[in-house]
Amino acid sequence: MVGRGEVLRFDLPVTAVVSGLTGPATGIHRLVGRPPTESTATVIDTADHRLLAWGIELSRVAETGRWTLRAAGWEPLLAAERTMPQAEDDLPQEFAMQLVPFRRGGILGPRLQVASRRSRFSLADDAGRPLGDLVDERVRVDWRSGEPLEHRTVTLTPAEPLGDAVVAAFEAVGGTRLDAYPALAERLGLARHGSHGVRWSAAAPIDDFVSGHLHTHWRALLRADLTARAQGGDDAELRAAVRSLRQLLRALQPLLAADWLTGGQRLLDAALVDPRPVQQTERWLRILDLVADGAAEPPLPQVAGRITGPVLAQELEAVVRTMRDLCRTLDSYSDDARWTRANLVAERAWALSTLARDVFGKPARRLRKRLGAIAAALRGTVRPDAGELTRDLRDLTSTEIFEAGRAYERALLSVDYARDQFVREWPKLWDDLRSRVIRPRVPRGRTRPIEGASR
Repeated sequence: MVGRGEVLRFDLPVTAVVSGLTGPATGIHRLVGRPPTESTATVIDTADHRLLAWGIELSRVAETGRWTLRAAGWEPLLAAERTMPQAEDDLPQEFAMQLVPFRRGGILGPRLQVASRRSRFSLADDAGRPLGDLVDERVRVDWRSGEPLEHRTVTLTPAEPLGDAVVAAFEAVGGTRLDAYPALAERLGLARHGSHGVRWSAAAPIDDFVSGHLHTHWRALLRADLTARAQGGDDAELRAAVRSLRQLLRALQPLLAADWLTGGQRLLDAALVDPRPVQQTERWLRILDLVADGAAEPPLPQVAGRITGPVLAQELEAVVRTMRDLCRTLDSYSDDARWTRANLVAERAWALSTLARDVFGKPARRLRKRLGAIAAALRGTVRPDAGELTRDLRDLTSTEIFEAGRAYERALLSVDYARDQFVREWPKLWDDLRSRVIRPRVPRGRTRPIEGASR
């Protein structure tokens, strides 16, 4: 039984004739047609379809001159569908600004021609009472990169309950019932960065693992960009996403190509120290290009094609061993460089164990907890740069100068105290960690879904 107001959606063969829709079985006596409407829209995108790859469709209707932006999956930052009220020859500025992070400097131009013919019908029973409305839409897509694509959809909205024979009538001619219609990009096979996940496991190639994580960060950067633009330029969330990406690169450092990694770290570091809003700099588009390139072809010169589980386990074992060797030789009189090095290695070990949770599950979570305790203990042992502690004493009162001096002294003493404490606690910290180290082996774990990635 199809309930009142329940919307039925079907993909139908273009040439199908639904002869069984009317009759005693369905309770529908006749369909009253209205004049069909036709429209032609030009879909605008970059040459490599960067908008459609994210499921975003920008078009201009020839008959009205009005622009439409469809962005299902990006709500509430972008409307699922929005049409500008006025006809415009040029792309509306609001749309242009929202699309900046998606097109990444790519040149927009006409890529697809979409012609549609929509027929509307009113359904009635044998007494003439209305039973609902039906919309039959046929669409033809012409594009330079492939053969023309035709598809047909039928949407039925009952005003009264209808029998299951209605569904059977559409399925009898090859119709497929859907909860929602696929976006144009999905029908064309261009939605390469859709929200659906692919299957991967510890036994999958490391390329898939790295590509998936870069893709996840890419999506987070885009959403943070849209948030910043919606909030008038406040880039706090965007900076957090940039820091998260920097942590990912730090965790994967030994696996990544040196030139790609160095360039990426410089871009991210520069973005975080620049006082300007991240999304308003030319550097921002270069960061997005970097992530797009890495997600499409992970820069893994030494381990490409190898199995994820053993690669991560080997890296975890190696970084933990390096951290152990550094930490066990530290004492209260070790120079600042050695403490800084130990802190950086501990942070990288913690970041890598965070990634490994997707592959190793509970063992990696336990390892991460122990590494987190060591990284937290080491953070206070790094002496700040002198420039971070000094203040301009001009125009300060003598009392303020005295307090500034005491604050400077407390900061230095806190580092000395943290180092003494770490040296005392290290044996127990290592003892807690030693049994949690993950050893390399060929995994046989269950697969887990993450977002797929291709440019």
